[in-house]
Amino acid sequence: MRGEWRFHSAGEIIFGRGTVRRTGEAVRRLGARRVLLITDPTLVAAGLHQPVEQSLAEAGVTVDRFEGGQAKPTVEAVLACVAAMGQGQYEALVALGGGSNIDLAKGAAVVLRHGGSPADYFGENRVPGPILPVVAVSTTAGTGSEVSGAAVLADLAHHRRGSILSNYVRPQVAIYDPLMTVSCPPKVTADAGIDALSHAVEAYMVVDSVTEAGGEDPASPYQGRSPLTDLLAEEAIELIGRYLRRAVYQGGDLEAREGMHLASLLAGLAFSNAGLTAVHALEYPIGVASGCTHGVGNGLMLPYVMEYNLPSCPERLAVVAELLGEEVEGLSVWAAAEQAVEAVHRLKADIGLPLRLRDLGVPETELRRLAEETAQIVRLLRANPRPFDVNSLEELLRRAW
Repeated sequence: MRGEWRFHSAGEIIFGRGTVRRTGEAVRRLGARRVLLITDPTLVAAGLHQPVEQSLAEAGVTVDRFEGGQAKPTVEAVLACVAAMGQGQYEALVALGGGSNIDLAKGAAVVLRHGGSPADYFGENRVPGPILPVVAVSTTAGTGSEVSGAAVLADLAHHRRGSILSNYVRPQVAIYDPLMTVSCPPKVTADAGIDALSHAVEAYMVVDSVTEAGGEDPASPYQGRSPLTDLLAEEAIELIGRYLRRAVYQGGDLEAREGMHLASLLAGLAFSNAGLTAVHALEYPIGVASGCTHGVGNGLMLPYVMEYNLPSCPERLAVVAELLGEEVEGLSVWAAAEQAVEAVHRLKADIGLPLRLRDLGVPETELRRLAEETAQIVRLLRANPRPFDVNSLEELLRRAW
C-alpha cells in the first residue's frame, strides 16, 4: 500500500432526485448574482433548461443562456462562448449537459480568468490559478466531468484533441439529479454508460504511483491508484454491471437511472485522481479518425486493453469479473480475469455498441499511424500496468480491427 496519496474532488457534490432545484442556492453560496447557462439546442428543446433557470430565478440570480454546446466541444466553440459573453460581467458559469457542455464551460472559465486560447493550457498543470467558478448540472451518466480536473477539446486548426488537466478546473459544485437523465436517449445512455465503465476499470488497473512510473509532477491530477480510488472504482463497476442494460432499455426505470448516475460520479472521482490507461490514449486518435463519440471509442478499446493487461494485473481483473456479476467460484485467477474481458464484450453487444474498429469505418491501412499517434500520449501510457511500444500498440489495434 502506498505510504502517501492525495485526493481531489469538486468543491461540493449534491446528489439525489430533484436536486436540480438546489442550483440557485448553490450559485448564491458562491457569491454569484449573474451567471451564464451553457447548454445546447437539444437540451433546450427537451426543456431541461427550465428547472435550472427557475431555480436560479427563485434565488435572485440573473441568468443568460449560451446554446452553442456541441457533441465534441472545440477550441473554436470555447472562443465563441467567450466572445458571446462580451461585457456580461458574469460571476459564474452553470453548465447543463453531459461532459461536452461541461468541458466547454471549463474551457471558457479558464480563458475568461487567464486569457488566451484554451489550447494554450493543453497538458498538465498549465492553468496558473483559480478559474471562474463552474456549477455542473449533469444530464448524462458517464463522463465524470462534473468532478474531474480535465476538459477535453478538439483543436480543429491542428487536427488534434487536447486536454486541459488541472485541479483548478474541477467544478465548484456538481449536481447529480437522476431525474435529469430520464429523457436521455438509449444510444446516448449506452455511450455514456460504457464511458463510465472505462473510467472505473482503468482507474482500477492503473499503476500504484504515476510519479514512480515516470510522471514528472507530484502535484499532477493523476496520481495512481489508492485505497480510496479502488473502493470508488469497485462500487462503480458493480453498479454498472447491475444497471446499465436496464437504463438503456428501460429509460423510465428510476432505480437504474439513479444507479448509473451514482456510478458515473464514483467512476469520475476514481479516474480523476488515479488516472487512466491506454484505453483513453488509443481513443484520442481513433475518435479523430472515425468521428465516433468518446464513449464509443473507449468502450470499443476497453476489453482489448484489459486482455493486453491481463498478465500484469490478473487478480484485479478477476475482481472486475465478479463485480460485473460473472460466476467465478472455482475458477483460477487467470480464468476469472479472462471472464472479465468476455463480460465487457458481452455488455457492449447487449447495449448495441460497435465491437470492432472496422465497424467505425477505420481502414486497416490506418492502424500503424494510429499506433504512432497513440505512442505520443505518454501521460496516459505511463500509467498502464503493462508497457507499450508502437509495435505492441499496432498489434492491439489489429486485434480490435
